[in-house]
Amino acid sequence: MEYLPLFVSLKGRACLVVGAGSVALRKLEWLVEASADVSLVAREIPAGTGQFAAQHGVTQTERDFEPGDVVGRYLVVAATNDATVNQAIYAACEANAVLVNTVDDAALSSAIFPSIVNRDPVLVAIGTGGRSPTLARLVRGWMERRLPARLGALADWAGDWRARVKDALPSIDARRAFWESTLESSIAEAVYRGEVDAADRQIAERLEQNERLGELVGFVSLVGAGPGDPELLTLKALRCLEQADVIYYDNLVSDAVLDLARREAKRIYVGKKRAEHTATQDEINAMLVDAAMAGQRVVRLKGGDPSIFSRGGEELEALTAHGIAHEIVPGITAAMGCAAYAGIPLTHRDLAQSVRFVTGHRASDRTNLDWPELAKPDQTLVIYMGLGGLESICEHLIANGMDPATPAALIVRGTLPDMEVVEAPVAELAQAVREHAIKGPTTIIIGKVVGVRAAAAGQAPAAGSESS
Repeated sequence: MEYLPLFVSLKGRACLVVGAGSVALRKLEWLVEASADVSLVAREIPAGTGQFAAQHGVTQTERDFEPGDVVGRYLVVAATNDATVNQAIYAACEANAVLVNTVDDAALSSAIFPSIVNRDPVLVAIGTGGRSPTLARLVRGWMERRLPARLGALADWAGDWRARVKDALPSIDARRAFWESTLESSIAEAVYRGEVDAADRQIAERLEQNERLGELVGFVSLVGAGPGDPELLTLKALRCLEQADVIYYDNLVSDAVLDLARREAKRIYVGKKRAEHTATQDEINAMLVDAAMAGQRVVRLKGGDPSIFSRGGEELEALTAHGIAHEIVPGITAAMGCAAYAGIPLTHRDLAQSVRFVTGHRASDRTNLDWPELAKPDQTLVIYMGLGGLESICEHLIANGMDPATPAALIVRGTLPDMEVVEAPVAELAQAVREHAIKGPTTIIIGKVVGVRAAAAGQAPAAGSESS
């Protein structure tokens, strides 16, 4: 990190702008808005710049820059179009330990102006270390569209209540949990609408309730992390990760998704691989309950969707039994994500009118699944965790009436940059997979829709064809 992001108070501090063109005027406007004591030095001061300076009490001096101009200044902005003058300004500031920003020249700057999203008093500063001001402006645009227009009003309102909340909840953890739940609730929405009186009534009621109950009980979010690509996270899942105190995550959760979590959040791996469980399901349930009872905001992060083949239902029952507040945040399932990235539609008006999801570790057992139903044409069959029993699965399907030529695909590490797809007729899929020495999480899709992928690529399905 070349520059430390830092908000600095310039109120009443002596600052200097050298230059008086349009760029200098923009910097002058920023310094005036920050209540700095600003002086302006330039060989010539245009009428527009001079008028603005006069209206805002800026001291104006029409002459060439002199090194002594920087003495006693807190910040200097070099905004001339003369590289020699800018170099002299930088040298004088360095000699006098004064912060200097040279416009469009990071090499001559000890401080840089970020691109700012202004929701005063909420400010978001975006910088690229001087590498690409255009990129910083683009990021600002993304942030502008995401942040509520009245976010500053919410900050002012929260500031008005801060002392009262602190008196009522002496614990730092309790206050943080209280504020997080409040600022994510309908109370904040009331402030955004300008209904401050309603927001005041609601927070007073909530605060009174917490004073009666004492320490806050935590909250658990069962969150779907999707199949791996972090860009497939929902906005709500992202907010949960940004607010979590502790995250219990599974084997199939990608590092890229975990990297989006709050930096201070504790990360605990509770994943399960074949014959390798770091914790039993009962132990995981107990961890969630204990963390919530300790007042923490808990995220149970699961690959795909938390309600599909993930034991989320068992965790939900445990939380309900202990009276712990919770929510389910759905995620994009492995079936949906892997199929989409492989170019396979799960349904098609002419090819498949239904989709069935099954798990492979149960599919090899005749007593668990209705094989004749699964083998029927005109549907799509998606098999989770089926790599180990793939040969048996394919044999059962064919023995129960599935056409051996039915297109099939095994998707490895779906949605990730190193994704692989092995295609073959269902009768040949197991052999094709053996030839490719597949490792890693897999999803199997069987049905006529798999042929759409090959057709879209302008080729007929081939046994063991592979792409990534």
